Amino acid sequence: MTPYIPLNRKKKTAIDPHLPRPGDPPVIAEWRARMATQDAKRIYKDRAATAESANADLKCLRGLDRFLVRTLPKVTCVVFWSAIAYNALKLLALA
Repeated sequence: MTPYIPLNRKKKTAIDPHLPRPGDPPVIAEWRARMATQDAKRIYKDRAATAESANADLKCLRGLDRFLVRTLPKVTCVVFWSAIAYNALKLLALA
């Protein structure tokens, strides 16, 4: 898998965030250089239109911003049920 994660941009610095920083491991330097390409910007824009819409739908329309349960197994169950409901509704919309 190749991660496409946006870089944090500091507003007051003139340093290009795509340049490797001192002490960056080679993997991080490759990631910074990859995110400077036009292909990476296009892929991240496509990701925002697909993956982020699912997250926004679950948060805003399905109430998945706060959990009413405690412990990791219960939270995992709530997230799985929410994802199944989201996918079922999308499937019904296609039919």
